[in-house]
Amino acid sequence: MKMHLQNYWIKSLRGKAVLFLSFFVLLSADLLAQVSGVIQDESNETLIGVNVFIKSKPSVGTISNIDGAFTIAASPGEILVFSYLGYEDLEVPVEAGVTEYAVTMSVSDELLKEVVVVGYGAVDKKDLTGVVTKVGEEEFNKGVMTSPEKLLNGKVAGLQITNNGEPGGGSRIRLRGASGLSTSPDPLVVIDGVPMQGGSGRNPYSFVNASDVADITVLKDASATAIYGSRGANGVIIITTKSGSAGKLKVSYTGNANWSTFVGNTGFLSRDNFVALVNNKAPQALPIMGDANTDWFDEVTQDAISTEHNLSLSGGKKAINYRLSGSFLNNNGILRYSKHQKITGAANIGIKLFDDLLDIDIRSKASVIDENYNPNVTGAALAYDPTQPVFDTASIYGGYRQWAPDVLATNNPVSTQDLNNNVSQINRYLNSATIKLNLPFVEGLSLNSNVSYDYEDAAGDVFSDPLLWDNNNYANGGFLKNWRNLKNTTLIETYGGYNREFKEIKSKVQLTAGHSWQETNFEGRSDQGNQLLQDGGDWIYTDQIENDSTIVSNRLISFYGRMNYTFNEKYLLTASLRRDGSTRFGDGNKWGLFPAVALGWRVLEEPFMSGLKNTFSNLKLRVSYGVTGNEQIGDFQYTTYYSYGSEDAAYQFGDNYVQTLRGRGVDPNLKWEETTSTNIGLDFGFFKNRLSGTIDFYNKYTNDLLFVVATSAFTNLSDRVLTNIGEMENKGIELGLNAVVIDSKGIDWNISLNAAVNKNEIIKLDNSNLPDFLGYETGGISGDIGQTIQVLRVGNPVNAFRTYTHILDANGLPLVDTEDHNGDGFINGLDIYEDINGDGIINENDLVISNNGDPKLLLGMTSNLSYRNWSLDFTLRANFGNYVYNNVASASGFYQRLTERKLSNVHESVVETNFNERQLKSDYYIEEASFLKLDNVTIRYNLPSNKVFDNMGVFLTASNLLTITNYSGMDPEIPQFSSGIDNNIYPISLSVLFGVNANF
Repeated sequence: MKMHLQNYWIKSLRGKAVLFLSFFVLLSADLLAQVSGVIQDESNETLIGVNVFIKSKPSVGTISNIDGAFTIAASPGEILVFSYLGYEDLEVPVEAGVTEYAVTMSVSDELLKEVVVVGYGAVDKKDLTGVVTKVGEEEFNKGVMTSPEKLLNGKVAGLQITNNGEPGGGSRIRLRGASGLSTSPDPLVVIDGVPMQGGSGRNPYSFVNASDVADITVLKDASATAIYGSRGANGVIIITTKSGSAGKLKVSYTGNANWSTFVGNTGFLSRDNFVALVNNKAPQALPIMGDANTDWFDEVTQDAISTEHNLSLSGGKKAINYRLSGSFLNNNGILRYSKHQKITGAANIGIKLFDDLLDIDIRSKASVIDENYNPNVTGAALAYDPTQPVFDTASIYGGYRQWAPDVLATNNPVSTQDLNNNVSQINRYLNSATIKLNLPFVEGLSLNSNVSYDYEDAAGDVFSDPLLWDNNNYANGGFLKNWRNLKNTTLIETYGGYNREFKEIKSKVQLTAGHSWQETNFEGRSDQGNQLLQDGGDWIYTDQIENDSTIVSNRLISFYGRMNYTFNEKYLLTASLRRDGSTRFGDGNKWGLFPAVALGWRVLEEPFMSGLKNTFSNLKLRVSYGVTGNEQIGDFQYTTYYSYGSEDAAYQFGDNYVQTLRGRGVDPNLKWEETTSTNIGLDFGFFKNRLSGTIDFYNKYTNDLLFVVATSAFTNLSDRVLTNIGEMENKGIELGLNAVVIDSKGIDWNISLNAAVNKNEIIKLDNSNLPDFLGYETGGISGDIGQTIQVLRVGNPVNAFRTYTHILDANGLPLVDTEDHNGDGFINGLDIYEDINGDGIINENDLVISNNGDPKLLLGMTSNLSYRNWSLDFTLRANFGNYVYNNVASASGFYQRLTERKLSNVHESVVETNFNERQLKSDYYIEEASFLKLDNVTIRYNLPSNKVFDNMGVFLTASNLLTITNYSGMDPEIPQFSSGIDNNIYPISLSVLFGVNANF
């Protein structure tokens, strides 16, 4: 009966609810209606997966189905928004009584309409014929970015950026391989239209605050770079900083705190294992062994905390806009005392006058950078005896325990850190003004002028305390050096532009012609000495060693022109010509001519492709050819200078000795290297650019390669001179892909992928093409005096490793050097190395050239995933086919090291090799060092806007989070900074950053 009553009341309530809901629906029929329809494009093809939502209620929405149909509940007066990748957003108001809508969406040409800076102007992306990649702010790497080029790491196909690990450290930048030996292999960097001329400090570009950068454009092939003539052989990186825009005042703040700690394997024995090994292999050293337990690597490293703050103000009206910014960065390294501190300020002001006929753009940047350089104690910390304490109360060397008086034994690394000081302050100011006058009497004609002044004042001190025992420093009474460098670069450019479309003949023309004058002046002074005394709170030297000064200047004068022509929106032509004159070369070779031409064909615009427009959204073929140069050598290398010889080389006249004047040997016919580049490329897009990309095949051939070569006897003042004598080739393939994986309500996921293969080869060098020519030794290594491990030789890549081939046993391990393996009754090199030429002797003729430190394949992948207010971004980078010479292991991985100079720790590889003596040139130490890095991971939450701020976000970024590699050393990538030699690199660190940004 109870159950029956429950069912009765349930049925009764249900009935009343149905009546109530029916009444409510009838009342609200005019307020809320089911709106439906079909969505098509301009060619009447239905669109699947279109986002449809109410503008005032973004969370209320739906997507179109396989037939392009949609249904959504909406009230009259509300606005429906239709959003679909590759199409213009469409807004449709809901009308009373109308429930069926036929929606037609227009294709968006946004990607192709993007304007790309190419030097002395800009072109629409769809009209590009060269190989150009633009990276915007939303794609930049996150974290502590002490210089702008680090924003690009892993983002551009063929661009390899290797950082040296130091706070504020420099970058090794290679674009499509190196094309020179004696010239700088780095691309030209242009900041707001000003070509940079280097600078002091760890990184010459760190004076630019990375947070001020709006976008970076990378020019790769000669068609794009030839407009920069003698400086474009290694590519061009154009950095554009942010500008203001018309509107109310906007205030933006970004701040973060960063924690860094050492990650990786030091590769040396622990204290207990070291003691056991000494007992077993070097018991004669037991009397000098201590009883401490010191982790020397831990003593010289630290967990570092860094902070950064950025503040900007922007706004303006139609006639004038502005952006002012300032920043403070305190970047501490994981080696004690290493530090990079920077204060920057920037002001960008844009002015439009006379109905936009006159544009004035003024940009000013200022920075004060304080550098503290940590002494390179990584190797000493790894090798110092772990049974010894840091301090010794009986020590006369500042209280630090030392192996004195043995000057060749390892020095106490803590004392080296504490009793040395190497600091500098760099003040730099870059001011530029660009004026553009659009002439009213000729449509499309403009005159432009660009004036800039780059000034740097850098000074520093190097100090070693008299109490420091370090390579006779104690005996010399300490060391002090003061230095100061002054540098200024003035640029004046004037060029005209003509940009016009002639619809009647289906043509667009863009012409540029101009003149450039750039002069750099440098003045450097230094003085240094020993036998230090304290004068109040300062140190002074009483025994002067050297007082030096340098004053030098160089000038580059150029004339250039470029034409971009488009016919019928299908056929593209770009041609450029630049003539450069440089004071770095003699009278007969001051001027050089650098032409380039490129053709483009927008295949998709052809009538025969009309049936494929639903599949392809972009299809363009490109071909380019051009010549660029490289003049990045020292100044006045073509002329002889004289300097005084040393006192022990003085010439005796009677009872007097006169110092000799010695001339520097030169080649007076020096000229710049020339690189001829060809490129074939294809730009493509599928499914309304949900998948888009580029593929390029290139060849770079460098002639007149500058190299220091031997001279014939009695033909010059020196036995070696710098001259144009070599040839080199780089060829490769590049692929870039961008994919929109998900584009639906609340979720967006984009992935970009780039890959590049490059092969480098020396074609000619020093006219020495004989088979028995061993090449020129490079790549100095530690472990013995004057040893090298690399070579420059025709038919091989730059800095290829050259080693003996170690014979392996049945277990794949190298044969030990303490056994007579070949049974001849002697123990020598024949027992462990292959006799390549079969002459019964192991010498330099048995050295084999193998791989080098540059990767054969570069990969980069960036993922950007957002869900409502959350986002997750990460970057994966991979290098394949790169090799590293593990000099840390080779210099310390043998048993005699235990007692060679007092008592030293050894590399753990000795347990595997059982080498008794060092084997510096064994190929055992050449390791394949391919790697995959999870380099940059950022998770972010955006707070809803309110009356206080327009938007605000908090984020967490982890850098160097994961490395997968077979390399046994600390890190497989940083050795590339020194051409693949791992020799006491700056320790690699994991960094975790917490930050906040807000816009008001």
